[in-house]
Amino acid sequence: MPYSHVKATDRRKCPRLTQSFQVQLVKEGLDHSFEGSSDNLSQRGAFIRIHKWRSFRVKDRAKIVFLLPPEYTGQEETIWLQGGGVIIRIDPSNKGIGVEFTRSLKQFDPVVPPKANQSSVVTKA
Repeated sequence: MPYSHVKATDRRKCPRLTQSFQVQLVKEGLDHSFEGSSDNLSQRGAFIRIHKWRSFRVKDRAKIVFLLPPEYTGQEETIWLQGGGVIIRIDPSNKGIGVEFTRSLKQFDPVVPPKANQSSVVTKA
């Protein structure tokens, strides 16, 4: 019998967060960031809605910074976490990109936000 009457299950290995976070991406080889918001975030990757999704190609590498607000973390200020990722999917219908992290989200580094007059590229804390 080719079918099973058992309900399909989510085959993802990591649970997903439905909470959306502001995201900055810096594509390898560029010195400016693109802004978007996370959707479907897990320890291994995320879908990122981004107006400039056409600027990315599958296999592009990027530095990714998540801005976690105080109401989510319980801290006094927004926490910035940075790590690397590889673009694995471009989704024109949802205006975004699928990113697989090069290490788990919990291993992302805290970074210092840029000052108002600096480039949007951040530095490690």
